Formats: sequence, C-alpha cells, structure tokens
Amino acid sequence: MAYNRTSFKAAPEYDTGERWIIFWETRRPESGNWSQAVEKSQAAAVERAKHLLKLGFIVFQITGPTGVFLDEAEIVKRLQPPPPAPKKPRIPEGELQPEAELGPEPDTEPEPDPLP
Repeated sequence: MAYNRTSFKAAPEYDTGERWIIFWETRRPESGNWSQAVEKSQAAAVERAKHLLKLGFIVFQITGPTGVFLDEAEIVKRLQPPPPAPKKPRIPEGELQPEAELGPEPDTEPEPDPLP
C-alpha cells in the first residue's frame, strides 16, 4: 500500500505586481550607471539594502511604484549598521601594562582576623 505523504510548502510571496528597485554598486560609478536589484515588496527591498550595506556596498536609492522611496542620505541614516565596538589590544603573557592603564593602586588593608 502506498503511503501518501505531503511535505510542508511555504506559501508563495503574494505578488501585487509592484516592483521595488535598489540601486547599488561596489564603488561610486563615474558614469552614473548603478547596478539594480529588484524586489516584490517594500520590506524585501529594505532587507536587501541592509544586506548590501552590511557587505560594504554603496546603496544609492530605493525606488517604488510611486518614485524614490529612500535616497542615499536616508538609507545611510536609517539602515546603516552601527560601527563595531573598538577591540581592546591583546597583551602577550609576561608583558606588563603601563601604570596609567592599570589605574590607581588598590587600598591595602590588613586581612581581618579569622572568626573563633
């Protein structure tokens, strides 16, 4: 007897016919011709732009059905990931830190007497 098994299939993205275009490039083109990525929704276009910025590309603008949605200044302001936190330099074992980096000397108090 055959066992009919249905696999889970994700619902297809609803396509309204709108197209959102992300203009991007690896470096600013002298000719003004930008590479284009096309998405079916505003949310997908914003996510693609975030990803391109994270990879270090320049995202010039995002356009939608009604025209320019975000220009370069707005994209950088709203979508640019925060800069990474500065890393502390590693100090090899056995090498002492300068006094200024160590901070003030801790107060030296005598050890309390043990309880009876």
